[in-house]
Amino acid sequence: TGDNIASWEHMWLANIQCQRLSISGVSFTGSDVGGFIDQPTGELFARWLALAGFHPFMRVHSSGDHGEQEPWSFGDRFTALARRFIELRYELLPALYTAFWQYATRGTPMLRPLVYLDQDDPETYQRMAEFSLGDHLLVCPITQADAEGRWLYLPTGQWYYWYTNEVKEGQQEIWADAGLDRIPLFVRAGAVVPTWPVRQHSAAGPPADGVTLHVYWKSGTETTELYEDAGEGYAYAENAESCLKTLTVNGTERELICRQTTAGAYCAPHTAVRLVLHGLPFAPSALVVDGATYEIAAGGPAEATIPATFREVRVTGAG
Repeated sequence: TGDNIASWEHMWLANIQCQRLSISGVSFTGSDVGGFIDQPTGELFARWLALAGFHPFMRVHSSGDHGEQEPWSFGDRFTALARRFIELRYELLPALYTAFWQYATRGTPMLRPLVYLDQDDPETYQRMAEFSLGDHLLVCPITQADAEGRWLYLPTGQWYYWYTNEVKEGQQEIWADAGLDRIPLFVRAGAVVPTWPVRQHSAAGPPADGVTLHVYWKSGTETTELYEDAGEGYAYAENAESCLKTLTVNGTERELICRQTTAGAYCAPHTAVRLVLHGLPFAPSALVVDGATYEIAAGGPAEATIPATFREVRVTGAG
């Protein structure tokens, strides 16, 4: 987005610029985190880094003429916050990578303003702060000092708050609590959000274990795409060296079904996934994967470890 200034105004501007570049066909975009000119406060740096974690291109960059601007340059508190936001990005790499694939193969914008998501809702025409990364992650950065949250607008549907699993109805303005350790982040109901264990660099490649699928209950049906390949090289251009998984969630008041279909012969190194079920309106009594019954972990969200190649997961409630 060009050389910017270490100010809240320019962070606000970076959010809008990246959205507009994305829907104009240039999704691989980002800003100089913290500002290229002048030096940010620790608070501004942390908020900007949180936003950049959801941009396709993430880089801390400055002229070097105004003091240190590394993630550890603002004291222990802000170093911990920087680590938190960077690690969140790395945990969400599978979703980010899938959004890159959608952009590269279909031209679908990676960053999608609200008006792109719901053109039938006139309220979205005036909204600039909120955007989605890919199909199911909704982000709204905080671009003011000393804020403990912000008002934002949710588009059509139901949305889970990432940190609490609280469900909010769309087509309304809501308040999101978000101290300095949070960026307002919501997940579309019915989505499947894949996460990896924290990586030190993306070239480490797909992990052999620790992969999690977060499934968010919805009354009705929702579909999620998950693209996988080796993470480097050009073999992905051959269908045998890539894989597109389609995960379809269907929920009722007494049941959740998640089906997985696969196109392409690439096999990721992990053989099992941790399945975490969010927002079930019933107490699960049985979890059946391709005809085999699995134990559901007690306490917190219902979860189980299942084969990565599952075709159908069926979770039912008692009664």
